[in-house]
Amino acid sequence: MKEELNIRIFNEIYEKNKKLDEVFIKKYDHAELIKKNKLELLVEIGELANETRCFKYWSKKEVNHDLVGFELADCFIMTLCFFNTLNIDLEEKFYNDLDGDVIDMFFNIYSLTIEFIKNNNRDVLKKLFVSLINLGHNLGFKDDEIISYCTRKIDKDLERLNDEKTS
Repeated sequence: MKEELNIRIFNEIYEKNKKLDEVFIKKYDHAELIKKNKLELLVEIGELANETRCFKYWSKKEVNHDLVGFELADCFIMTLCFFNTLNIDLEEKFYNDLDGDVIDMFFNIYSLTIEFIKNNNRDVLKKLFVSLINLGHNLGFKDDEIISYCTRKIDKDLERLNDEKTS
């Protein structure tokens, strides 16, 4: 059964991310950015999977919660970049009808990402965002923690870009 989600809580990072997007758009060719950002989203999802160690049944190494949080933030930031491009408003309706274990969630996220890459469908992107929220929750992150990791990551990126301007 589909459950409507209120994702307005993520508006803070969406607005901050728009500022980051503006810097990139001024600095780089917009058409090239879209193409490269789609590949980057796939890479970030892979890096997140790697940090969760969910598929590394042979490994005894502990999961680093902070590293997972920052990789999750990268996935959210890339997704919000496409929200900005497609003018998706967080006031729109978002539905949660997904479930499964972490590995199934990664398969779903990859599938949605590939579908989005092929057709730029805004509904697919919204499902991807909800899937990332669900994955974050399944990995033990609350919404406010996700927002905190995203905020720190965006601030760090903005600082790095400002440093490039002054050097």
